[in-house]
Amino acid sequence: MRRRTSDRLAAVARPVTHLAAGWYVALPSEELGRRPRRITLFGGSYVGWRGADGRAHVHGAVCPHAGAALHGGKVVDGTLECPFHRWRFDESGACVFVPGRRPPTRAAVTALPTRECSGYVWAWYGGGTPRHEPPDLPDLTSRRIPGVRRFRLADPTRATTRRILENTYDPDHLVALHGLTVAGEARVVFREPDGGTAGDGAGDGTPEPRCDATLTWPAYRGVLGTVSNAFGLNAREFTLRTRGWASCQEIEYSADGRRLYRMVLAVTPIGEHHSVQHINAVVDPDGAGAVGWLRALVHRAEVRVAARQDLPVFDTLLPGDRHGIYVPGDEAVRRFRRFYQQWVEAAEHG
Repeated sequence: MRRRTSDRLAAVARPVTHLAAGWYVALPSEELGRRPRRITLFGGSYVGWRGADGRAHVHGAVCPHAGAALHGGKVVDGTLECPFHRWRFDESGACVFVPGRRPPTRAAVTALPTRECSGYVWAWYGGGTPRHEPPDLPDLTSRRIPGVRRFRLADPTRATTRRILENTYDPDHLVALHGLTVAGEARVVFREPDGGTAGDGAGDGTPEPRCDATLTWPAYRGVLGTVSNAFGLNAREFTLRTRGWASCQEIEYSADGRRLYRMVLAVTPIGEHHSVQHINAVVDPDGAGAVGWLRALVHRAEVRVAARQDLPVFDTLLPGDRHGIYVPGDEAVRRFRRFYQQWVEAAEHG
């Protein structure tokens, strides 16, 4: 159902506005094989393909010659070949071969900066040279690390990128929506990437590189506390550390200093108010044998249930990134919104 929903959203995608510069998921790595793949991204059509060396590329989807869709072509000698007249384009997007004649000098397709890591093919939005790299967690893809368990989610939603990512900085919704009743209050502390106290930008128009934060809350109580105690999963203090860019996040969850799982939270902006929320997580070894597997299943369920609870709300939010009436518990969300806006402006100025 969710896959069909994503296809329907792509069919009516409109250009995205108010989008921050950054890395966005073009598609999961496993979905890009030997043949070119159609991608709807930022409200436009693109094609993903792999060169002779296996590296992923994301290019504009339309051949500049006669307008044929390049995803219907094939990869030949490390180039992307159009299915209509066999024009070929290299990884830079330049036309390097036309049957029987010299390629026109201006013949080229847009080539987005592309990276592949953490189980995804990423494309840069915002023009110019990428200002940072996407989150790279080798444990999400490596099969050589014993004892870890992995899982992945991809959920279409009508929320914008900012709405999806600011959710991490909203401690009040943990109780109101997810029912995480705790023996006290949740606290959010922002940090600069080097560990100092966060500010509101460099003052010279350069956006802050990240919006890192640590969210802590005390032991679970009530029904959740009873269940957590039964599985030995309760703790004196839980910690959620976020390395936050304007387009994606790297999250680490710990209990009393013991790391439980790590994950990447990312977004595919299909079109205006049409996105896919991506979660790729790895659960650290937490006990041997059946106990370890049981705890891994519980952590997996935590993430899945929370994501599924968010989606109906995301789908009914007012269109756009509207602001509302703020209360003291919204200060962390407001901090992220100011940070995000810096990167929107960076995208607009190229």
